[in-house]
Amino acid sequence: MKIRKELIAGYTRLLTMGRAVNAPDPMADLSQFDADIRAMHRRAHKEGNLDWLRLALDSLIANPRGRIGEFAGQQYPFSDAELQALFRRAYETIWPGQPLSDPGDEADLEFVDMSAEDWAAAAGSAS
Repeated sequence: MKIRKELIAGYTRLLTMGRAVNAPDPMADLSQFDADIRAMHRRAHKEGNLDWLRLALDSLIANPRGRIGEFAGQQYPFSDAELQALFRRAYETIWPGQPLSDPGDEADLEFVDMSAEDWAAAAGSAS
């Protein structure tokens, strides 16, 4: 399934370019990202995109290869493993008790560039 890359990047930038990234070593303590995770959660909820965010994070965590780096932001040189750990913390914070997919069982998502109008039409037909 195709999903609008910019939709998900808009949410993940709240983590990868948020307040916690300014810490001397952002990855030393992932709890530094909790305020940014709450902001991401609030925004996705307000915009009605929590299900899409959950699906995207789950897919990126379970199968990060070749695509998770697209969501790294530009402030801190996150490795794929660091992004996976950060997105896992966000997922487990927002959806506690909701299991993550095992690798290979995640939704087959393709993150693509598309207009908001094209995404609205695609998302409307997917629901």
